Amino acid sequence: MINRSSVTSRYLEVGSRNPDDVITCSDLDMMSASSDGRFLHKDGRAYEGQG
Repeated sequence: MINRSSVTSRYLEVGSRNPDDVITCSDLDMMSASSDGRFLHKDGRAYEGQG
């Protein structure tokens, strides 16, 4: 998440924290498996700067 404003932002995350869950962002090419917490492109490629 990138906050490009000059004010502090907040977001609400709701879920069970089940390690088998996969989080997807419908409006972005982004997903994250709860088991490792890394954000990936939907094709599995890591975002730049993430191993």
